[in-house]
Amino acid sequence: MHPTRTLLAAAAFLLTFLRAADPAIPVPPPEHPRLYLRATDVAKLPQRLAHPVLAPVVARLERNAARSPQARVEWQALQQLVRPDATQARIIIADTLALLKKCELADRQDACRETGRMMVTGAIVYDWLYARLTAEDRRTFITELVRLAKTQECGYPPTRGGSVTGHASEAMIMRDMISAGIAIHDEEPEMYRLAAGRFFREHRPARNWFYPGGAYHQGDSYGAHRYSWDLFPLFIFDRLGAGNVYNAAQRFVPYLWVYTTRPDGQRLRAGDTFKHSTPWGQPWNEFGGTLLTASYYGDGVLLSHALKQDGANSLEPIFELLWRDPDLPSQPVASLPLSRYFGSPFGWMVARTGWGEDAVIAELKINEYNFANHQHLDAGAFQLYARGALALDSGLYEGGSSGNYGSPHHKNYYWRTIAHNSLLVYDPAEKFSSKGDYGNDGGQRLPRHTRSEAATLEALLAPDNGYRTGRVLAHGFGPDAQAPAYTLLQGDITAAYSKKVSAVTRSFVFLNLKNTRVPAALIVFDRVVSADPAFRKFWLLHAQEEPRIDGPRATVNRTEHDARGQLNLDVLLPAADNADLQKIGGRGKEYWVFGTNWANDVDPAREARTSHETGVWRLELSPKHAAAEDLFLTVMQTTDRTSPARLPVQRIDAGERVGCVLTSDDATWLVLLRKDNARSAERVAFTAPSAKRCRMLLTDLAPGRWEARRAGAGEVVAFSVELDSGAGWLEGAAGDWSVTQVTSR
Repeated sequence: MHPTRTLLAAAAFLLTFLRAADPAIPVPPPEHPRLYLRATDVAKLPQRLAHPVLAPVVARLERNAARSPQARVEWQALQQLVRPDATQARIIIADTLALLKKCELADRQDACRETGRMMVTGAIVYDWLYARLTAEDRRTFITELVRLAKTQECGYPPTRGGSVTGHASEAMIMRDMISAGIAIHDEEPEMYRLAAGRFFREHRPARNWFYPGGAYHQGDSYGAHRYSWDLFPLFIFDRLGAGNVYNAAQRFVPYLWVYTTRPDGQRLRAGDTFKHSTPWGQPWNEFGGTLLTASYYGDGVLLSHALKQDGANSLEPIFELLWRDPDLPSQPVASLPLSRYFGSPFGWMVARTGWGEDAVIAELKINEYNFANHQHLDAGAFQLYARGALALDSGLYEGGSSGNYGSPHHKNYYWRTIAHNSLLVYDPAEKFSSKGDYGNDGGQRLPRHTRSEAATLEALLAPDNGYRTGRVLAHGFGPDAQAPAYTLLQGDITAAYSKKVSAVTRSFVFLNLKNTRVPAALIVFDRVVSADPAFRKFWLLHAQEEPRIDGPRATVNRTEHDARGQLNLDVLLPAADNADLQKIGGRGKEYWVFGTNWANDVDPAREARTSHETGVWRLELSPKHAAAEDLFLTVMQTTDRTSPARLPVQRIDAGERVGCVLTSDDATWLVLLRKDNARSAERVAFTAPSAKRCRMLLTDLAPGRWEARRAGAGEVVAFSVELDSGAGWLEGAAGDWSVTQVTSR
């Protein structure tokens, strides 16, 4: 069976299994309180209120109560659980009903988030002060809660919006309606049946499908934001007595943000970034999702990261007081391995040289699926950070008519492949949208032809909808799993493009050189076969500052905000006589797309005060001569621009394989890849051209036991090739080597 059909069949089977394994929707127990806490939790409230770790949380609750009538009734209701007072309870109930009746949907975008949050307030008071409610109180609460539910974007009954991504995958169903439904369930079970029913029918299967990949699909800002809402059903249903309703792999999702957090506290850019407004030097928070994950799963590393990023102001204090584990000890982030793979349906890898100020970070993407919404068309993209952002995503999610969601800047540049460090194949006749609202950037096609998100997991998995965009061919790192010398990711991203291509594969090799002057190198190898030789192919690298080009070489510096990074690019393929390396950008060409600058109108003065990194320059590498098949082989080294260094780089050819050699003071690094990315058990012969000891990585090998022999010497190196990586690592002297498979697997 074709590999893509095999994967789709497996995904469909998994979906069927998840649906079949779903328990009945948990029934709220016939007791109060049951929303967010139970009687056993109430008994522990005095200790939590006095706990030194939670003292700042209590102080925030008190400050908020002094400023906001809504926060005040919630804080007072909590006090009633500890010290009941019938007279005070009646006052709280009356005040809450007044707030509910006064609450109306404002005439502005996303106003339903405010009416939804008021539903939570009503649910808290209804449930926690249930014994003090009269029959008339209950009828009035229910009337107002249903009225507010009808203001929600998802509608009531909640049938609109998507359950995989989109606003209906935020608070309105997973917190607001489920919370209110639990509170009023005894008197009016409909809201709980509708909201919880949709969650278990649609939201949960989608998350349990992608959680094992250990990541989230909505970018550096919306990813953390959307994930934080997933934590509410986790705690809500656990407190109802249902246990963990999710795949336990949920625990590892926040590790995406751990690994992509830069030394300055920002994250590598991904998707629609709304954290630009955060000033330089201030960490980007994670909306409490990481903190709650750490508490639920007892993860001290996530706790350490959350406290560094979020401080004490990311999660609403009432939920932190109820759900945070104040006795969980922190564990250092630096105890983690330096490389991490984020599996299907993502196919991403992050590799680092360390966790300190001088860490080099590489993000490598295949994108097995594209979830749309706030995810970009960036299959095959990479980023590189070293003492500053050197190769980064371009564009801006901000501004007026030219910067809003769905603006011309977004549709024609920011969301598109041309704004990322990926590959273009330009067919001048290609149409990306039947409406004509998306221009031709030469990049990847729009999922579902409109870039609209899938409403359900079934829609996401349906082959005709086109959300499947790639397939990981190999992944791995080693030889030391904790501090790997190499990190490998290879993928087939043909499906991300239209029929203008017949094959697009990309291979990444990140080398931790452990060299103080040149700490790391990123090698990118591509094979692109176009349907028409006349379709021009482009390899892209985006930079914040103007690059310098010297023949087949280029240099990118980072100087703003005292950054000291430098990237040195060597182009090994196309060959020098066929390589056209140019720089695009600067004033009037910041967001240039084949003759049009899709500008963003953000205020430059405001931009200077924020975390903006818009990537207004790029390098374009293209073959000069038309051909159906083209190979790209590039090497990027990182160094400090104040004391720059550059290792000698040369191409190496060995039959069906091609690669590169980097020579440092103490060793030679050799990487050799098959041109067609096909796994092979054939003998590999090559020359390691150096007088120094060699560290060698061979990719695209068939799994099994292999031996490498050096000519003219008795040196034999045995190594094992695993199925996932298809890679062999060996160390030995320079010379002529012959590598053969001994046993297959």
